[in-house]
Amino acid sequence: MNDAPEMAPYARHVLICTGAYCDPLRQADRLYHRLSHYLGELGAYDNPVRVKRGTTPCLGVCYGGPLLVVYPDGIWYHSVDDALLRRIVEEHLGNNRPVEEYIFHRLDGAPQPEVIET
Repeated sequence: MNDAPEMAPYARHVLICTGAYCDPLRQADRLYHRLSHYLGELGAYDNPVRVKRGTTPCLGVCYGGPLLVVYPDGIWYHSVDDALLRRIVEEHLGNNRPVEEYIFHRLDGAPQPEVIET
């Protein structure tokens, strides 16, 4: 008997750090809930462009936050506020154009998003 859980496919996973050192002003929980709203506006809850979201208590950086990571792209953002979160959703997740001025790390070997010409 196989009781393994099932999960619908998704294209990306966004993680927001909620650690006290990274997020001393406790903004991450609010950003997490705003992310849900912005993804809904984008239509990113539908396959094949579905985006999962999650929080993590530590990403191992511990400053410059709130931090946000987009996988499988391997792109890490710093100083995320509501305005930047909206840009990340619209530009990076919506149009495959990462918000370069807020990227502080790229995971080596991660697939890079294909830019969509508009």
